[in-house]
Amino acid sequence: MSQPLISLEHVSLSFNDSKLITDLTWHIKKDQHWAVVGPTGSGKSSLAKIINRNIIPDQGRVKYYFDDRIEGSPFFNRGEIIIISPEVQREFQQYYGSYHQARWQSFEGAEAPVVMELLSGKNIEHASPYEVTPLKVDETIYNARRDQAIKLLQIGHLLERKVHQLSNGETRKVMLARALMQKPQLLIFDDPFYGLDYNSRSILTELIEQLITNNEIHILFLTSRPEEVPPGITDIIRLEQGRVFIVESRDQLLQTNILESVEHNLGTVKPSSRPSADHYGEYLVEMANVSVTYSNHKVLADINWCVRNGEHWAVLGENGAGKSTLLSLILGDNPQAYANKIKLFGVERGSGESIWELKQKIGWVAPELQNHFDSSLSGFEVICSGFFDTIGLYHECSKSQLAEVDRWIACLGLERIVTKRYNSLSAGEQRLILIARAVVKNPKLLILDEPCQGLDPLHRSKIIIFFDQLPQQSELGLIYVTHYTEEIPGVISHLLYLKGGKIEKIVQR
Repeated sequence: MSQPLISLEHVSLSFNDSKLITDLTWHIKKDQHWAVVGPTGSGKSSLAKIINRNIIPDQGRVKYYFDDRIEGSPFFNRGEIIIISPEVQREFQQYYGSYHQARWQSFEGAEAPVVMELLSGKNIEHASPYEVTPLKVDETIYNARRDQAIKLLQIGHLLERKVHQLSNGETRKVMLARALMQKPQLLIFDDPFYGLDYNSRSILTELIEQLITNNEIHILFLTSRPEEVPPGITDIIRLEQGRVFIVESRDQLLQTNILESVEHNLGTVKPSSRPSADHYGEYLVEMANVSVTYSNHKVLADINWCVRNGEHWAVLGENGAGKSTLLSLILGDNPQAYANKIKLFGVERGSGESIWELKQKIGWVAPELQNHFDSSLSGFEVICSGFFDTIGLYHECSKSQLAEVDRWIACLGLERIVTKRYNSLSAGEQRLILIARAVVKNPKLLILDEPCQGLDPLHRSKIIIFFDQLPQQSELGLIYVTHYTEEIPGVISHLLYLKGGKIEKIVQR
């Protein structure tokens, strides 16, 4: 009989008067690799935090079988368990960039390490760069693990880059490399493909399969996307409405969880209509020979691109292709926007225009916004802040504005979560709140950077339908960034492909 690794006995957890987990008894054995699936906001991340001792359950206990140290010691976890999650990545990015525009500022992060420095035994074990205590693991072992992780994740080209200037997908891969160097007993992947392009998702899937085959690191895989559960996962549970259900097989999971819910929801889709070129309106965005460079690293080169009212664009490309940098120029978060020839709504950047007047015409959702938003606000207050384009709420809404907030809450079905604090929501729920924030002021240009991250199949299909029908209700232009081509709304009229910071091709659908 296989030996136990971790046991949860009659564990319960509540939050905001909602039962996330009810009387869970679950045994993780040393020959098992588990997946936990469930809809957006079902409590998957909270379960991972209980296992990692970040949260104390209301009832029950968690028992570990790693070694003979006293159970319950606050110093128990010293790398035996590592979580890779959107929340951990957010904390990492906030540490090296305290505000959402920091990534684009050349003067920021002078003290931030390059990736090679981050991937060292000294950085892993020492809390301070001035600490001189001996390493618990020999540096040569760390170096061997680092070299193997760099090769597996194909991140050699990132080693001399400042960590705060990495894209979200690149950051995720560096964090994975750092976790592999520590060789934990249990590696928890919470929404592991968050921000990764197709090739990177394939690499990570192969990596997880290799870890499972070698059985040197135990895997716990949490996702709202059941189709992404790796084939090598041995056991699966589904978490929903506070209760846990054992799933017999991956095939059964795919049949019951994806096909039925998505097909049922997609029955409401109406055919999308795209205007002909003759009906496109004014220019919303105009770029001529635009380039962006950081420390001799060219992020964008010779971009010539225009977006007209009524056009709806998808921007595609691998991690590090320059997609988020391109959007930062439009949003005014990148100071190099003023060193380039860029027009927004017919007004040239740097010609004395009011940045706040331009922002009033733009709604946006992006990982940088989600990572740095004021976490003390309620979901309702976050939506209200969309009227003022602030990362927080510093003004009172008028009655008409409050009515608009209520309308979009009802339209997106957010009644259950808007009263909760933003930082208590799951990553997927936060994304839904930010989508409402983006549309609440009826913008002329809507910028959506990976808007479906963290959403389960049902919420994804609803949101895609919402974006598909939104231009029929409001005259606007849409710029939509995604790594999942199946999530491109039918209303998208043009595809812009970036590769290595350059326009690879433009396709009209």
